Amino acid sequence: MIFYGTNGTHLRTAALSQLDCPSCGTNVDLKVSLFSRYVHVYWIPFFPYTKLAVVQCGHCQMAWENKALPPSLAPAVRELKQQTQQPFWTWAGVALVLSVMVFGYLHSIRDTHTDEILLANPRAGDIYTVRTDSANMYSLLKVRQVSGNSVELVANEYQSSDSTPIETLNAPAKYSNEPFVLTRLDLQIMRRKGELTDVDRLSE
Repeated sequence: MIFYGTNGTHLRTAALSQLDCPSCGTNVDLKVSLFSRYVHVYWIPFFPYTKLAVVQCGHCQMAWENKALPPSLAPAVRELKQQTQQPFWTWAGVALVLSVMVFGYLHSIRDTHTDEILLANPRAGDIYTVRTDSANMYSLLKVRQVSGNSVELVANEYQSSDSTPIETLNAPAKYSNEPFVLTRLDLQIMRRKGELTDVDRLSE
C-alpha cells in the first residue's frame, strides 16, 4: 500500500501595516500568515504545489483565507507570496527521484563501457548474455579459448526470461559439449544488433 497525501508548513507571518482592516477599519494589527502545501509519499515531501494565505486583524479578530481575501488586501498578499520562496526540503522527493535516475544513468554508461572493453579483449571464462530466437528469452555463451581473431565458445542449452540469467544458468552441466567459433567482429556485430546484451568476467 502506498501512503500519500498532502501536508502543509508555515512559511512566514508579516504585518500589513499600511492597510486598513476591511472589517473594523484599523491599520495597527493586520497580519498575514503564509503556508506551503506540498505532496508527500510515505511522508517524504515530494514537491510544493501552492501557497495559502490567512489574514487576521488583531483588533477585531476577523480573518480571511486565500480566495476569500477582500479586494483591498489581495494585491499586498499576492506580492508577499511572490517574495516568499518555498522551502528547499519540500522538493526532497523530486530531488531523490532525480538522484536515483542520474545514478542509474551513469551506472548504465559505466556498465556499457566495461562491456565494450571486455568484448574487445575476450578471455577464456568470459560469459556473454544473448537474446535467443524466442521472444524475450535469454541464454548464455561461454568463452572456452581465444586464438588471435577467433573466439571458441560453448552455448548454454537452457533459456530464461530473466535478462540477467547468469545466476540461474551458469552451471557447467548446462553448457553444450560442442564448441563453435566466432570472430571478434562477429561478437561486435551481435553487440551492435542487441543480440549480445551483457558481458561478465567472473575470474581474472
